Amino acid sequence: MTRMLLVLAIVSGCSTTLPATQTPTNATAELAGRRAQIISWLHDYRVAGVYPTDAFGRPQSVFVDDKGVRCPMAELIHKSGRDDLVEAVKREGNTVRLADVHTGPLYNWMLASGLTQEEVALVQGAMNIDFMSPERVGEPSFQLAVFTAEVRGKLEMAEAALNEATGTSLLTAVRRLPSKDPTLLATTPITGAVLPRTAAPAPAVAIQPMLRGLRRSAYVIGN
Repeated sequence: MTRMLLVLAIVSGCSTTLPATQTPTNATAELAGRRAQIISWLHDYRVAGVYPTDAFGRPQSVFVDDKGVRCPMAELIHKSGRDDLVEAVKREGNTVRLADVHTGPLYNWMLASGLTQEEVALVQGAMNIDFMSPERVGEPSFQLAVFTAEVRGKLEMAEAALNEATGTSLLTAVRRLPSKDPTLLATTPITGAVLPRTAAPAPAVAIQPMLRGLRRSAYVIGN
């Protein structure tokens, strides 16, 4: 009920221009519903506290680790029913930056998610940890606890940022929609490679500047 009220409030305050085949109200309502669901799934993922790890048990910035544990964005895509996309990314480039994907079914999924691509990068960036930072020196058990707490903290901040930026981010998401229905975008079949050849391994993402940018509505980027 709370989610529905949130969606209705968002839709009533958002409008933009789309092709005649998709009215602004319908597109905004659909993206708002998808966004609310994704934020809820992200919350559940954070609370569960199970993240991809390397051979030493440290958080690892990969789409899916060797034990089959998914990163936050892989989990959200999985929850939406697109395990085919998750498996394709794992196979083609397990350390890809989703910010570098601008074509194909994975990109279409992002367009239809209700998140902006910048927000997708923010969520994915929660897994990037600087293991060499001096303040993290200590016993292995202490280090692992610190690393895990850092991921959890980044996910908590990302969740708060997504909630806070919903109104402005939906305007951007709707403006970026091509002349297709969001449902068709979200279910675009895989017909070839999912990842572009130019996609690079994910570097560390500076989450604090991105959060400050969200609060300044810096995510409203017109195309």
